[in-house]
Parts: sequence; C-alpha cells; structure tokens
Amino acid sequence: VITKITQFFNNLKEDIQIDYISNLFTSLKNNIIYLVIIWVLGLSIIGLVINNFLLFFKSFILGFSIGSIINIYLYRGIILSILYIFPALLMNIFIFVILIYYANNFSINFFRVLFFKKEVKFAPLLRKYTKILFIMFILMIISSILETFLTPFIIKLFSFLIK
Repeated sequence: VITKITQFFNNLKEDIQIDYISNLFTSLKNNIIYLVIIWVLGLSIIGLVINNFLLFFKSFILGFSIGSIINIYLYRGIILSILYIFPALLMNIFIFVILIYYANNFSINFFRVLFFKKEVKFAPLLRKYTKILFIMFILMIISSILETFLTPFIIKLFSFLIK
C-alpha cells in the first residue's frame, strides 16, 4: 500500500502523463458494477447482510488509504488525505449509503411479505428503487469524472507537500 500511495503522489508531483480516458472508464466500470451488485442484492433478503458488508468494506478501504497517507506523509498527509477524498470519494460513499439504504428497505419489505405475510405492493416500490438506481448512476458518472480529472489536478496544485 505504501508503495502504491507514494508512486501515485510522486507521479502526480513529477507530472507524469496520466491516461485520463482509461482511468475514467476503469473508475466508471468498477463503480457501476458495484452499484448493480448492491441493487441486485437489494432484491433479496440476503442483500441485507451482504450490502452492509460491502459498505463496510468500501469504507474500510477508504479509511485504510487515508490512514496510510497520513502515516507516510505525517502532518502533510492530513491535507493530502483531504485532497484525495474530496469531492469524488466522499460522493461515492454518499451514493453507496443512499443506494444501500433503499436496498435494505426493499429487502425488509420483501422479508415482511415472506415471513409476516404483510401486504406490500411491490410495483411502486420497485419503480422507486429503480429510479433511485438511475439517479445514483448519474451521480456516479459525475463522481467518476471528478475523480479522474479534478482530483489529480487538485493534488498537483499541492504537490509541494509531497516529499
């Protein structure tokens, strides 16, 4: 992790050419696959457990990255961490939290129908759930664009903080 982080920041500091288009497609692919997995798991009861684990995992990775940046760059790492997560990665976590909230809500309603024999109309719930997915897709596209183009630019502005 230390090698990857120092390599990432040093590449930005030394102004090594970045393949923005490739990074954008990789970011979009990974994030949209993650969104679809969360959405599909929300259609089942097992999604209650797995989706919360996925959110924990995503947050843990972000926290581990922040901790590693601070460990490597000490006090300057605090500023670099803020630059690294703002705005794209914070937006990603927000998107995942919102989608997992609706996925859990859908799963709980499904659970109530199966085990408590409650009456729930799934058509409006599914329409709302699908609409939320499309809104999150749009937000994720914006987030991936910010992550690809804005974050490296902002970090380059503060490259004097990198050893």
